This record gives sequence, C-alpha cells and structure tokens, in this order.
Amino acid sequence: MLTPLLLGTLTIFINMVVQILATVVLLHIFLSKRGRIVKKASVLDDIWILVFTLSVLFAGNIVQFTIWASLFMYLGEFNEFATAFYHSTVNFTSLGYGDIVMSEQWRLLGALEAANGVLMFGLTAGTMFSFMQHIVRQHQPAKNSN
Repeated sequence: MLTPLLLGTLTIFINMVVQILATVVLLHIFLSKRGRIVKKASVLDDIWILVFTLSVLFAGNIVQFTIWASLFMYLGEFNEFATAFYHSTVNFTSLGYGDIVMSEQWRLLGALEAANGVLMFGLTAGTMFSFMQHIVRQHQPAKNSN
C-alpha cells in the first residue's frame, strides 16, 4: 500500500504543478504591468477572456488525465491507452462508473486520482471566479472619493 500511496502522491504533485502553471500563464497573459486586466473591455473582450481562460484550464485538466493514464499504462494496468485515458477521466472527475477496475495492488491510485481531480477542479473554479470578479469590477462605475 505504501508504494501506490507514494506514487499517487508524486503524481498529484506533478499534476498540481501542471494546473498551477496553466493558472500562472493565464495571469501573465491577461494582467498588465499594473496588475489589472486591460480596462474598458467590451462584452466580446470579456467573453473571449472567459472562454480562453476556461479552455486553457481545461487543457491543463486533459494533460492531467493523460499523466494518470500514462502511469496506468506504465504499471501494466491497461493494454490500450484509450482505455487507460477513459478510466483516468472517470476517476479524475469523481464520476466513478466502476465499469473498469484496476488490480487490487494499484486500485488506491483511483481514489488518489479522484482526490487530485477535486483539488484541481476547485482550482479551476476559483481561477474562473477570480477572473469573473475582475471583469465585473472593471465594468462598475468608479467611486468618487470626495
């Protein structure tokens, strides 16, 4: 049980780096030198920012599905990458169909991947919320400081 726990924890750490990297890249893309998303954005600009942000973050999630699937393939749990990727996606999203089950030796990895997914989808949701808050603040009228 210790080997799957250590291997799963290492994989979670790698996946955290992937999603944090995606988040930091987004911040660098959209933040000006003064730390603000470009002011006076139109509705189309706002839509583009949110669509692009969600796309990059979801791409980060897909990379994470792939990392887990690759680990499952390396461990010999699956013969086809498509099956490993499907199983990984079901685990990561905490859907847990149970139609494909890993061997007893490695099944703890499924639970660890689900915990990883909950954390990373939480980071994705938090990032999206932060970007949306920033957009809302941009469109609020400036307060007079009299």
